[in-house]
Amino acid sequence: MLEQREVAAYLLARGLVARRSVVAGALRIADVSSRNRNFRVSGGRGESYLLKQGIVADSAESLANEVALYRRLAAAGGPLAAAIPRLYGFDAARGVLVLEWIADGEDLYRHHAHRARCSVALAAALGRVLAAVHRVAPDGEELRRDAPWVLSLHRPRLDALRYLSAASIELIKAIQRDAPFARGLDDLREDWRVEALVHRDVKWANCIVARPGAIKLVDWEMAGWGDPALDVGSAFGEFLGWRLRSSGDRRAAREPAIAAFWRAYASARRIDSEGARELLVRAVPYSAARLVQSAYEKTQETGLLSERVARGLALARDILLAPRAAADELLGIAA
Repeated sequence: MLEQREVAAYLLARGLVARRSVVAGALRIADVSSRNRNFRVSGGRGESYLLKQGIVADSAESLANEVALYRRLAAAGGPLAAAIPRLYGFDAARGVLVLEWIADGEDLYRHHAHRARCSVALAAALGRVLAAVHRVAPDGEELRRDAPWVLSLHRPRLDALRYLSAASIELIKAIQRDAPFARGLDDLREDWRVEALVHRDVKWANCIVARPGAIKLVDWEMAGWGDPALDVGSAFGEFLGWRLRSSGDRRAAREPAIAAFWRAYASARRIDSEGARELLVRAVPYSAARLVQSAYEKTQETGLLSERVARGLALARDILLAPRAAADELLGIAA
């Protein structure tokens, strides 16, 4: 495992930083670990990197999957290549992935933190990025095809329970006690399709504002072949979750940016009105799945089943039970 004190020498040996930057102590190396062990490197003469190392059982496979996708998307050129960070290398022996750290970039959470409205331009940019991803059809490349784990959250394996916080277990019990809620997640899992390349983790933390009006998607380790409705619905869920957090009022969740995202996506995918309507109806329930996932992740982080988590869960339930009404009333898009 690469240690923080070794990062500068590691990059120097690979010609990724200048010796003068190391000698002068100009490099700033920060531990930004989450699911993986991550180091952010900046402060040199234009040198800006993210070093990513796996620390869980399936990390090696996930990182190899991510590397393969970065190489594939970069080779595609055009909008796909422009929408991802640059890959500088993968050290399979040590399990170290070296990526571009997007200098001066900020994720959509930070970008919208003190704004009363979501950016319509950035929403449209995200729509175009996801459309470019979803135009990649399944081929012979071995990528994951399974349904998202959150659709089985209410049916956990016994061995998984020891890793859950008490609040997370209470959240799962709440879904289990609510038969229509649980059935909605089951229906989504059973209807899972494999139609295109999907990112599978479209949350605002993975959507980086690289320059005015441009979005880059990061963290591709979960990506694979699957249902475009998942990514679209996840984007819807992030818009709704942001509005619920910022206002505390679910009725205020309607945002012009949501419709702008959807119009840009449908246009860039070049799908006709009938196809767009069908995809929208399938995508809206996935916004509920994203809200459930966000609620679960919050209980794991804080150990609390807070009022904010409860509001997100209640909104997810209502969307699952009445997706067409949610499309009209919450998203502002007629289904």
